[in-house]
Amino acid sequence: MADDSIQIDVRQLQPGLYVSLGLRWMDHPFLFNSFRLSTPEQVEKLRALGLRNIAYHPARSKVRPLPLPPEPEAQTQARRTAAREDVPVAREDVPAAVAVELPTRRTSAGKAAEPQVAPAVEAYREEIDRCEKNYRAAAATARDLMHEALVSPEQAAKKADALVEASMSSLMVNRNALLDLICGTAWDGSARYHALNVMNLSMLLGRAAGLRGEALKSLGLAALLHDIGKLQLPPWVLRIAPQSRNRHEESAYRRHVELGVEMCVRLGISEPAVLDAVRYHHERMDGSGFPAGLVGEAIPLSARVVAIANRYDELVHGSDESRSLTPSQALAQLYRNEGPGFERGLLQRFVKAMGVWPPGTIVLLSNGMIGRVISVEPDQTLRPTVLIGDPEMAPGQSPVISLVGMPDLKVTRAMRPSELPAAVLAKLTPKAQLADLPRAARS
Repeated sequence: MADDSIQIDVRQLQPGLYVSLGLRWMDHPFLFNSFRLSTPEQVEKLRALGLRNIAYHPARSKVRPLPLPPEPEAQTQARRTAAREDVPVAREDVPAAVAVELPTRRTSAGKAAEPQVAPAVEAYREEIDRCEKNYRAAAATARDLMHEALVSPEQAAKKADALVEASMSSLMVNRNALLDLICGTAWDGSARYHALNVMNLSMLLGRAAGLRGEALKSLGLAALLHDIGKLQLPPWVLRIAPQSRNRHEESAYRRHVELGVEMCVRLGISEPAVLDAVRYHHERMDGSGFPAGLVGEAIPLSARVVAIANRYDELVHGSDESRSLTPSQALAQLYRNEGPGFERGLLQRFVKAMGVWPPGTIVLLSNGMIGRVISVEPDQTLRPTVLIGDPEMAPGQSPVISLVGMPDLKVTRAMRPSELPAAVLAKLTPKAQLADLPRAARS
């Protein structure tokens, strides 16, 4: 921002003035150092900071500063005397710096009630709460499906079909909340959550690639069942980390794709797109994959889509938590380091659909704030909506800000949860946010 500012007395402030505070963000109760005053309450908060003068920008203001009120004669005389004697005078019209408390409601008995919940935060929490309950219910269904696949294939097939139908609807309605849960929550690493994650991520990418209707449903079913063949592998094979397998162990592991195809047929599934994705989701565009070493477009589209979603979830929710990546790191790993193995056009669509900073990513903003990305629009991948994590904030008061249209604020980098103090991390966890929500707001 060009320095077109003029210093004015804080008594001249009014809504409509664009001001710059010149303070660290933690030293004032506002989201930004530079902004346009919009309410009388903001004016009063500024005056309560104890500043004598403040910079305002005429070109970006909608109104002019108020005229200075006339000083009482006694104060005028004291100021003139002080000027002659060159001694400081205590000003009674400007209060000393005070701690700015978050707004609270008072009950009829005069007791402090729970703070008001910002509508954006409340809506986010309610959406996350609904989405998480649905996702945990879906995980329970996925677990039952896997148990029944070997003993009651008909029932397993019905549950798989119902899961895909439900997920298609959720993806349309709760896309950002769903991605927040997939990308930002440390699930237990079990097969059922991996299957659900890959299913939803695959359908997200499938939609971005133009798939609709039955084609998208077949893709979702393929992604849900992509690892079903692992149910027939000896448990010891699955416990060995990929980088630690010897040749025989790797050979045993690779059998899961053909076993998966056999199980799909047993479930009565015959769609080529489903069987292709189950069989070929470990193939790579450069020929380095298995089981057939296919190259380029010889790999079916459904397999190319599931391969990206599967690998992304492995990177974010790997069995070794110390090696897990943040959502943005996982995207960078796929695009920059593992790019030759995946179709570049699909990878680009995946990054655009997820956002450079996907929901669930903890980020450091350019003004020093730390937040959690909760929403990204496909045409604004660099400017997400962020939930701010401030340990000093009262329960229910964590602000939500959108970076769209705010050129002075940007994401500096993603942060790992281990980098954050526990008090800050607690404010950025969806479950903690829900716990902070006043009970009345949940009912």
